[in-house]
Amino acid sequence: MARTPSQADALFQQFLPLADSIASGLASSSRVIELDDARQVAQMQLWLSCRQVTDPASAAGYLRRCIKGALLHHLRDHGRLVRVPRRQHEKGGHPWSHQSLHAPMPSGDLWIDQLEAPEQPGQPCGEGIEALLDRLPAAQAAIIRLSVLEGQSLRQIGAKLGISAMSVQRRRQAGLAALKAELA
Repeated sequence: MARTPSQADALFQQFLPLADSIASGLASSSRVIELDDARQVAQMQLWLSCRQVTDPASAAGYLRRCIKGALLHHLRDHGRLVRVPRRQHEKGGHPWSHQSLHAPMPSGDLWIDQLEAPEQPGQPCGEGIEALLDRLPAAQAAIIRLSVLEGQSLRQIGAKLGISAMSVQRRRQAGLAALKAELA
């Protein structure tokens, strides 16, 4: 049985410090998500979850799991892969501040086209990222193409491939490790 609005509000107020504590812990340990964003996600999940609590005795454990799960989903889906220093991010002058590298510049060119590829000693000149990706298993290569090159979230990729976001993350990490070993 779900709680009445007044009971849920009282539960929300009771566990608000828990949500803020979990949010600040994740924000300080990850350095990928801002504290205000983490608090907002945690408080929203707390508000939604308080209405689902059926047993007051187990409310703390249930709410803690719900809040942590919502924060981890937010971190996976909205965290930036490239960390820009806060001052540059706030000024907005950095090309990675709020847009994809595939976004057009005012001149019409793409940001990614403006980046120079580092020259690797000992690597054949014509060897590109696609050639390296072709050496990986097909699933890993597809995941890296979708996540790194196209900027899709782990959930979006998982939905396309019919697997969980966690499986996508594991396969992406394995593929990136294989690429790193290949380049080293």
